[in-house]
Amino acid sequence: MIDRRTLCVVVAALGLGLGAGCSPGRPPAPAEPSVSVPPIPGIGMSGAGRFRADPCAAVTVEQLTAIGFSGGERRRDGNRCVTTFGAVASVSTSNRGDSLRILYQEHALGHDTGNHWEPITVETIYPAVIVTTEENVPSKQAEGPLGCTLALAADDTTLVYINAATADEPEAGPWQHDPCGAAKKIAALTVNNLTA
Repeated sequence: MIDRRTLCVVVAALGLGLGAGCSPGRPPAPAEPSVSVPPIPGIGMSGAGRFRADPCAAVTVEQLTAIGFSGGERRRDGNRCVTTFGAVASVSTSNRGDSLRILYQEHALGHDTGNHWEPITVETIYPAVIVTTEENVPSKQAEGPLGCTLALAADDTTLVYINAATADEPEAGPWQHDPCGAAKKIAALTVNNLTA
């Protein structure tokens, strides 16, 4: 027969063993959200590598002038190319080192991808997303936003960020009150430049 002391030790040991078997370990990592990402045609734009090496390859000053901007001066700042028009208006193209899939996943996770989310298609086949709009001052909101940023998929690993900051300035020409229209037009020029 088992004495009471031995029985207590056995019960305690069983309790510890069962408790250890049921104790929670590290919680599993949350699964990435399932996102539907628009397909990029073929291998993407053949000039994506040129853009990664030189963000100014996306669009020329002459092309920006031809669509109505005036007085452009260009400078390169690391992975960003900035063309200024007058004191305030500007167009910039940049490579932030992310992909369309990453952008869609970040958006699905609720991370900061900008204050706007509008998927579009450029030149009927290239996926893009308008990610940011800069609102006008309260008294001029009826005139439209001051700036717009669009992310255009150049290939599976490259997004061309196009920012049109028209800032309500006459140097922006017909885009003075339509920065998203300007960003879309510049995206079409970029597609033509990087697929040529």
